[in-house]
Amino acid sequence: MNNDLTKFNEYISKYVKKDKINHAYLIETNSNNKIELAKELVRKILSVDDIQTIEELELNSDLIIIQSDTNLIKTEEIEVLKDKLKTKSIYGNKRIYIIDGAEKLNASSANKLLKFIEEPEEGIIAILTTENKNNVINTIVSRCQVLRYVNNEDKFNVVDREYIENMFEFIKNIEDNKEYAIAFQDKIDYKKLSDRKYIQDFLNNLLYIYDDVIQFKINKKVNYFISDIDKIEYISNKNDIKTIKNKINAINTCISRLKFNPNTKLLIDKLIILMTGVDVDA
Repeated sequence: MNNDLTKFNEYISKYVKKDKINHAYLIETNSNNKIELAKELVRKILSVDDIQTIEELELNSDLIIIQSDTNLIKTEEIEVLKDKLKTKSIYGNKRIYIIDGAEKLNASSANKLLKFIEEPEEGIIAILTTENKNNVINTIVSRCQVLRYVNNEDKFNVVDREYIENMFEFIKNIEDNKEYAIAFQDKIDYKKLSDRKYIQDFLNNLLYIYDDVIQFKINKKVNYFISDIDKIEYISNKNDIKTIKNKINAINTCISRLKFNPNTKLLIDKLIILMTGVDVDA
């Protein structure tokens, strides 16, 4: 087992218990081995260690993997999946399917899958993978247990303390100064933000923070920035649910504009404006 899989195995051990298996999981990861991570989750669910068993599961259609070479997973593929899962399990009493790249589901195929996830047949388990759960249709995400695994050897997700503190300072400036936030903004390194990978990571982490804020608002639970619960609570107290959702929409708007906007400083200025009350569709 390579180092990445070993770390993931240790990570999922606290979430996957033999007597408490969820019917749907979403693995959010920056790892290049998404399918292997998903298979590692299969091994954990079925309590098997050998690779040969996983290969046998695939041959017998007890494990079905959907991967697309295009940017779209079609409705027909979901229909074929459902037909295959109608047959009886050969190995044990569980049948598992993996959808690699859940963000590739369009409205039609996502709705087809959603009904399947909402009314799961006994013993059928879904495992979806994505680099960013915010690119997956919300109704599907809400019905999955999200397992966020970050390979720290990859620079996709920056986790050093100074970076995180600057992220929260950036948000605090927006929360405290509203439309005047641009004038007080000194926590952003625009030289680094000229790197599109870095700015993508920056925007994604903003989404993770506000995802924690909305979770805290609803049920006092956070998924990502557990050690920064005081900061999450501070942001939560500054916003109602509608405002938090508007800010998430603003961040997503800037993510979608990133590939068309070469001037990263203007993009961040636009983000601040949108997050402080301007209509995100403007």
